[in-house]
Amino acid sequence: MNDDELLAHLRAMDPALTSSAPLPAINRLVEAAITNDTTTRPAPSPAGITHLSPKRTPGAGRRNLLGLAAAAALLVGGAITWGTAANQGQSPSVGPLALTVEGVDSGAPSVACAEPTVDTLRGSSTAFEGTVTSQEGDRVEFRIDHWYRGGDTSTARLSNNENWPEGWVFEVGQHYLVTAENGVVPACGGTTWATDQDRNLFRQAFEK
Repeated sequence: MNDDELLAHLRAMDPALTSSAPLPAINRLVEAAITNDTTTRPAPSPAGITHLSPKRTPGAGRRNLLGLAAAAALLVGGAITWGTAANQGQSPSVGPLALTVEGVDSGAPSVACAEPTVDTLRGSSTAFEGTVTSQEGDRVEFRIDHWYRGGDTSTARLSNNENWPEGWVFEVGQHYLVTAENGVVPACGGTTWATDQDRNLFRQAFEK
């Protein structure tokens, strides 16, 4: 770009400045413009740069502590809720089933008990197979091995009168099939030794 073209360019940018300025002033303007465009400004030295440390937000520490406390409270509350739900899900322990052998008048004549049948067994509200675990006086303890009808306990306690001639004498370690109606074990027609034949009879009566 020559001097005439540069002058025309400056006049177009600011006509008021170039129209009244004498030629030497115009030359100085041109020289100043060229000097400002070509002079490179030095970069600031590292020593002149001030590094600002990050500001600590007021209350940040307190908010962190509050957050930790809230998280701990949630954990404790969850543990308590879980423990309560677990305890509620556990059913209370059920005591032994209480049974009593049917009483018979001591003056009545002895009669032979008839063999149990499918029809007589079906009239019983309680039926199970059990093993005698203890026997003290008139009290007999059973571990229930299989329920046929009417219960869900794991043990039974039977009050037995061994002085009755036709009554049962239960032996520890032996297996028996026991029936009852409203907690009373009939003297005849239901309770028997647990043999394969009688187990099959109980299955026909209660499981078919």
